[in-house]
Amino acid sequence: MKRLKLLLIVLALVLSSAVFSGNMVNAKEKSGQKLSHAHPKTAGFDPEKLKGIDKAITGAIEDGVTPGAVVLVAKDGKIVKEEAYGYAQKYDMGELLSNPRKMKKKTIFDLASVTKVLGTTQGIMKLVSDGELSVNDKVSKYIPEFAQHGKENITVADLLTHTSGLTPWKPTYLYADNSEEVLNYINQLPLEYPTGTDRRYSDFSFMILGFLIEEISGLKLDKFLEENIYKPLKMQDTMFAPPDHLKQKIAATSWGNPYEYKMIDDPNFGYYVEESPDMFKYWRNYTLVGEVNDGNSFYGNKGIAGHAGLFSTARDLAVLGQTMLNGGTYGKTIMYDKEVIDIFTSPQRFGQGYGWELDKSWYMGDHYSDIAFGHTGFTGTQVIIDPEENLQIILLTNKQNNGPLPSGSYRSTGALSKEVANIVYESLN
Repeated sequence: MKRLKLLLIVLALVLSSAVFSGNMVNAKEKSGQKLSHAHPKTAGFDPEKLKGIDKAITGAIEDGVTPGAVVLVAKDGKIVKEEAYGYAQKYDMGELLSNPRKMKKKTIFDLASVTKVLGTTQGIMKLVSDGELSVNDKVSKYIPEFAQHGKENITVADLLTHTSGLTPWKPTYLYADNSEEVLNYINQLPLEYPTGTDRRYSDFSFMILGFLIEEISGLKLDKFLEENIYKPLKMQDTMFAPPDHLKQKIAATSWGNPYEYKMIDDPNFGYYVEESPDMFKYWRNYTLVGEVNDGNSFYGNKGIAGHAGLFSTARDLAVLGQTMLNGGTYGKTIMYDKEVIDIFTSPQRFGQGYGWELDKSWYMGDHYSDIAFGHTGFTGTQVIIDPEENLQIILLTNKQNNGPLPSGSYRSTGALSKEVANIVYESLN
């Protein structure tokens, strides 16, 4: 009898140990992989081929495409390339600095439209994952005043896919001095085309998404993202409207606002608006450092807007990218459901995802998988994430600091991003 009791006790201990061990395994499985550095070879790369990135970026700098850049490549949670090149600031209003400021790995960049996916879309994904919002919800459910001039039935999905019918761009700052006035201005606008019939990339769609996040959460967009996304992930260098004391850590961008001035002044520049640039008295006439380049974000929204305004580093963005590759977790931090990520990064309308761009070879290269996604920013920023390879490629540049071309446009960094991406994929064994 004693032997039987002893046997039962031993069996209970074994089973208890097995259950505990199983729970530990499950806990580990639920923990999202965190980034760490590794030699390229251990992550499956040919180190010599990967060095081709150095030549590509230094060549672009020599050719005047950009004064500097930071690149980060990570696979399977291992950072195999993180490098800074050139200068964070080379010019001041066209004058070559006697002592240009060097680019560093931790240099902070004006992300421009990368804000749309690593800022606003993240907020929408979080609200959807938490059950506080559906992509099929009408905007007017949360912002009743939006339901004017044909906008009554516009949904969150319409905004995320740039198929809402809202105008791509207008200079809101000619009529609005703050975000409340900007929202009122957009509420009064008519549609440019019937909702859902076309895809026209629109800053206004993402401005409204930013306002939507604020309406649902009761927080300003920057505070909501900080508290719900960036702070939990310890992304300390990611923010809107950086304080002045960080200027020496931030890459310089344009020499004032020549591009947006020309957008209003020149009817053949790509955007026809009836207004005159003389209507506006606050054109910036100094080199922008730590101030968002985008006028609708800076002037109308004090640097906090759904379409542009986010500043960050390559390393911080890699944390957020890895969170998505992990299915919504990073370490023990649970950000959102994998199902939400899959939906947002799958083809929805006109071959694009919710917020995320798909199948863009002009900056993603020639070898990305069918499930890769990414985005670019006007200041020269590119992010590529490929779940099939558990890979992310981040290329941040400050191309605007080289000044505009005689045409008024800036050099594109798309070809450079494509070359870097091709080198990364071709370096994989």
